Amino acid sequence: MMVLAQAGAYSPEPGRAHGVALPFDIDTGEIDWTVWQRWKQWDPVEMLAHHTDALRAMKLIYVDAGTRDEYNLDLGARIFVRRLRALGIACEHEEFDDGHRGTSYRFDVSLPKLAAAIGA
Repeated sequence: MMVLAQAGAYSPEPGRAHGVALPFDIDTGEIDWTVWQRWKQWDPVEMLAHHTDALRAMKLIYVDAGTRDEYNLDLGARIFVRRLRALGIACEHEEFDDGHRGTSYRFDVSLPKLAAAIGA
């Protein structure tokens, strides 16, 4: 279901069955690189280069992720932060020993930072 929802967002094609293009062949699993490139255009890491001025203007960019994230978003966060820094864009990056779910306790860290940035 998640892949179909993503296809609806990243590669809608009303003329195809179910109205979407998948980034792989449903029968063989072979990657459809043309569709995959459409998906990659929405990857935050790929979008960085197109939004550098807006990102530099932000008062705070705070990125945190659990080191046991079930979707490996901790790895994506590391790539994102590395690219931000390579572009000379300041950010704060923290990792914590947990997964993706049930991490609202992290709001005690992130929300005060957000409030300070908004109030500045």
